[in-house]
Amino acid sequence: MEWSTLNETRRSVNFFDPTVSISEADIRRIYEAAKLAPSSFNLQPWKIVVVLSPEEKEKLRAVAMNQPKITEASAVLVLFGNMRQYEESQDVFDDWVAKGYMPAEAVPRSVAAAEKLYSGERAVGFASRNVGLFAMNFMLAALDQGWDTHPMDGFDVEGVRRLFGLDPKYLPVMLIAVGKKRPDAVLPPRKMRRPFEEVCLIR
Repeated sequence: MEWSTLNETRRSVNFFDPTVSISEADIRRIYEAAKLAPSSFNLQPWKIVVVLSPEEKEKLRAVAMNQPKITEASAVLVLFGNMRQYEESQDVFDDWVAKGYMPAEAVPRSVAAAEKLYSGERAVGFASRNVGLFAMNFMLAALDQGWDTHPMDGFDVEGVRRLFGLDPKYLPVMLIAVGKKRPDAVLPPRKMRRPFEEVCLIR
């Protein structure tokens, strides 16, 4: 689809068809499109747990406000942000050098700048903002490939951490349900959006 069509068509679907499954190959295709999302220093600080099994969905639902769409959707992505990605991205900086973005001797300065910008009290914001960029791209890519989605931030952060047992540097940011809208479900009219004049300040 063209972007304008994707943008106007995308809706947060609450009622998924539980009989529809999605393959790892389907998720991979969506990811390959979504990974082109921008990120700070191109660090791409997202880690994704793809929940496909009914048993794991039940466990996730228990720490996510018991939302039915978690078990009805074909898959649920748990998006984590790596709050220390700047320490683990030598491949990113090597790529910069290889493609002429900077000389090799400038890499230590860039690493130091990233640490200064995104460590300490700024780490949560860094992780959350960048995961948000990826998440929106993922939802549009999914729709482009025929899948409906619903983003969720209503969950027990510590419960999700315990469930998946990842390193504490990974911040649970968002869940995205992926699947097909239930055939008998009717989407109500799109909810209001605030007008330009209310939101934007021109200086």
